[in-house]
This record gives sequence, C-alpha cells and structure tokens, in this order.
Amino acid sequence: MTVAGLDFKRAADLFMGTEEELALALGITVEEIRRFRRVPEEAPRELLARLGRTLVERGRGMTRVGEMLQEQAGE
Repeated sequence: MTVAGLDFKRAADLFMGTEEELALALGITVEEIRRFRRVPEEAPRELLARLGRTLVERGRGMTRVGEMLQEQAGE
C-alpha cells in the first residue's frame, strides 16, 4: 500500500536508526525489515500504522530536543 509514493521502504529510511533499532521499535525481526524494504507492498497495513506511530513519536522527541537546544542557545 502506498500513499502519494510513500511506502514501507521510504518511511523506514526516515527512521534514522539501525535496522536493529527499527525492528525493536516495530516488534519484528531484522529479516522482516529487510524483506519489507525489498518488497514494500508486502508490508501489512498494521505494520505501516505502527511505523507511522513510531515516526510521529520520534519526530516529537526530535522537535523537543531542537526546541531545548534553541532555548539553550538563546534563540
């Protein structure tokens, strides 16, 4: 399943971590990560939803860290 060109592979590339970290975050094996990157259309809908939630959570964390750095720098 893709939405405007976004599939498991592209979304997984945004994770900015190791395959092991991504597998742990999603509750699947590294082998499954690699398989879904090779054949993104095989990624189950539930897994895409989990990946979406994981990316949102990481994004919020990164946003907060960025805000803290800006505050520390006096911006």
